Order: sequence, then structure tokens, then C-alpha cells
Amino acid sequence: MTRTYRTSDIYVASWLLSKGLQLQGIDRCDKQRVYFIFIDREDRPNLVRPFMCGQAEGNLPDFLYHFKRAKRSFYSREV
Repeated sequence: MTRTYRTSDIYVASWLLSKGLQLQGIDRCDKQRVYFIFIDREDRPNLVRPFMCGQAEGNLPDFLYHFKRAKRSFYSREV
């Protein structure tokens, strides 16, 4: 069975996408909350921790690209 990681934080989701984690799907629990579901990786905690502490290093244009895509998915009724 494939392990998954869920987050409703669009910034964390964008960061993980920019770091190459594969988005498995989007769960719309209700009108106010959307969960981004990723296929989990062993290194995922090591990616999230520095991001949450403001110490992440990465490609900002790539992060912004994935943020725009995640935001579009958040507001889209199709996904």
C-alpha cells in the first residue's frame, strides 16, 4: 500500500510540488477546506521542517509556478 501525506496548507503543498513530490489527488472535504494528497516519500519530513521554520532553500520561480497551479486547483470545481 502506498503511503500518502495530506496537507491543507497551500504553501506547503506548493513547496512539496516544487521539490518533486507527486500529487496523488485533491480532496474537497467541504467548501472551506481542500486537502492536497501526495504520494509520501521518506525525505518529506526533511523538506517540510525547514520550510515551516523559514529556513528552506530552493528555486523561488519553481515554487511560485507550483503555488499558482495549486491555487488554481483550489478554486477549480473540476478537480
